Amino acid sequence: MAQIPQPLQAAVLGKPISHSKSPVLHRAAYALLGAPVRYEAIELDPAQAAAHIDRVRAGGWAGCSVTMPLKDVFVPYMDELSDRVARLGALNTIVVREDGSLFGQNTDVDGLVLSLADFGLTQCAHPTILGSGNTALAAIEACAELGARRLKLIVRDASRAGRATALARSLDIDPQVIEIASCAGDAVARDELVFSTLPPRAADSWIPALGTGAGILLDVAYDPWPSALASAWTGTIISGLHMLVHQAVEQARAFSRMDFDEKTRESVTNAMYDSVGLHRHG
Repeated sequence: MAQIPQPLQAAVLGKPISHSKSPVLHRAAYALLGAPVRYEAIELDPAQAAAHIDRVRAGGWAGCSVTMPLKDVFVPYMDELSDRVARLGALNTIVVREDGSLFGQNTDVDGLVLSLADFGLTQCAHPTILGSGNTALAAIEACAELGARRLKLIVRDASRAGRATALARSLDIDPQVIEIASCAGDAVARDELVFSTLPPRAADSWIPALGTGAGILLDVAYDPWPSALASAWTGTIISGLHMLVHQAVEQARAFSRMDFDEKTRESVTNAMYDSVGLHRHG
């Protein structure tokens, strides 16, 4: 008799993690694909990263999705990094290859770009980003893919935006850094595209200084939803769930160890959207 393969383990890692929709998304994908992958959420802080890598290397793992505050923590533990992770210094995906080696990827950029494409935006010359952390770095790379030439970074503390501005310049984007304290109520009023890369509720106190935007807001936060920023927005609003779906599709391909043709990719994407009751634009 043919031996039934043992399911491989996968998980989303972060702290806090109880709000994560990643288990729902991934389980929907593996059910559709018939892939033997178990997926769960594991609360993990940076001090536990080395011990977790030891468990992964012990065998039986397909990979991990990585969220705050671990996106840069796991980079030194990888055997190989994608070019994108090498540029950003942050990953959101650990792929366990069949030989047991660990490969660091960042699919957040794909999540951002494909979310915007679903809403009809494929180019933007002068986008705006709120924040300058690891997710902001992915947004800067996404801006490069959208053809941006100038970029407005609105931050709490300009002295902490060095990584973000350096990345922008390396991608031939001219960054303008503005501290939120200096904004006078109309900082994003005329902006075509705004990425909010701030953690949940972190943008609440920024709203009076930002003003009411009428362009596209892609707010990476999705719990609670709508965010206060999204509620105040008058233009098109894209929640972080759209990004989460699109970045998870490539993770599911890697963790299932299956090749996705275009039809399979569409089916997995739609199954993930359905699993969280989200309407897919486009």
